[in-house]
Amino acid sequence: MFGIDVSAWQHFLNKQGLYNDVVNGVFGPAVALGTRSYQTAKGLAADGMVGVGTFSQAVLDGFESPAGRVAVPGMDTNIDCSPFTSCIATAGMKFVVRYYSNSVSKNLTRAEALALSKAGLQVGAVYEDFNNDVKFFSTALGQNNAAKALTLAAGIGQPAGSAIYFAVDFDPALADVRGPVSDYFSAVAKAFAVAPTRYALGVYGSGLTCRIIRDAGLATFTWLSGSTGYQESAKFRPQADLLQVAPERKICNGKLSIDANIAQSENFGAFRVAS
Repeated sequence: MFGIDVSAWQHFLNKQGLYNDVVNGVFGPAVALGTRSYQTAKGLAADGMVGVGTFSQAVLDGFESPAGRVAVPGMDTNIDCSPFTSCIATAGMKFVVRYYSNSVSKNLTRAEALALSKAGLQVGAVYEDFNNDVKFFSTALGQNNAAKALTLAAGIGQPAGSAIYFAVDFDPALADVRGPVSDYFSAVAKAFAVAPTRYALGVYGSGLTCRIIRDAGLATFTWLSGSTGYQESAKFRPQADLLQVAPERKICNGKLSIDANIAQSENFGAFRVAS
C-alpha cells in the first residue's frame, strides 16, 4: 500500500483530475476515493482497489509506469484481425496475440500477420487446442503440438528469437504441473532446440504453472491467465511478462471479441513480419 507504484498511481489520478493531495507513495483515503471515482467514470466495479482490470484501463488511458517498470496495452483473440487493424490501433492496443492450433479457422495466417505488422502492431503467438485438462498433457502430445506450432510459424515467416507460448488453460494441481504438464513442456523444449528456426518458449497459465515451468528452465516467457482464482495468481502477477485481463470484452463497434492484456516486459517474444 505504499511505494513507487502508489506514487505512479497518484500521479495518474492527478492527471485525471481525481487526486489533488501530496504525491507521497501512500495509498491513503484520498487515493482510494480518487480510485473509486475513476472506476465509476470508466464503468468498473468501484472497490477502490487497483486490480488488474482497473490497471488495464489506466494503461490505455496513459498510465505511466515507474522507472524500470513496463506497462504496454495489448489484446488476444481467436478471430482474424485483418479487417480490424486500424480499429485495434485506434483503441490503443500495441500488440495482438493470436493462435496456432489444429483448428484452421482460428489460426494466425501470414496475410493477417502482415496486416497487423503494417498497422504498426506487434504480433504474439500461442499454441492451444484443447489444453484445458491434464489429459491433454504428455510427452507425446508435447512432441505433436511442437511440430504443428513450428510448421505454422514457418508458414507465416515468424522470425527467429520470437516466442511461441503454449497454453495450460485450467488450474492444475501441483502434482500435475510437476508431472504431465512438465513432461509436455520438456518435449516442446527439446523439439524447439533442434528446429531449423529457433524460437523462444513461453507458458500461459496459472501463477503456479508459470512459476514452476519457468523455474524449471522449460519456458523463457510467462503469460498469466486472466482467471484470478487460479493458484498463485496474485502472487505471480508482478513477475509475469504478460497479464491477461478478464472478462472478455468487445471493441470495434462490438464486432471484435478480445481479452485485454498488459505487457510487463519490453521483450515478451512479440514480432513483426516483413513482406
